[in-house]
Amino acid sequence: MKSLLEILLKSVVGGLFVVGFAMVAETLRPKRLAGVFAAAPSVALSGLILLVAFKGDREAADAARGMIAGALAFTAYCLVDVPLLGRLGAVRGSAAALLVWCAAAAVLGVVVGP
Repeated sequence: MKSLLEILLKSVVGGLFVVGFAMVAETLRPKRLAGVFAAAPSVALSGLILLVAFKGDREAADAARGMIAGALAFTAYCLVDVPLLGRLGAVRGSAAALLVWCAAAAVLGVVVGP
């Protein structure tokens, strides 16, 4: 029963955070930033809040470190993907950038640790 309650709460709280962040994002210019601002922070924040409620601070801290490592790896992907797309084309450039993301995520996963 606890897992069903946890799933329901994650859905409700996540939805509320998405709506709240989307309302704030509507004020941003240019509009292309609104979607990025609305999606990731709201889902991460609602997930962390519920993780603290159900599993404690330690689990939430581990999850937050993992989120930061993932964001840094994704930033590395974005930084190399744009030039690689121009040089190698869409498929090969994205594949090469994906390898960079995997390497960055692996290194950061070791640094951050479990």
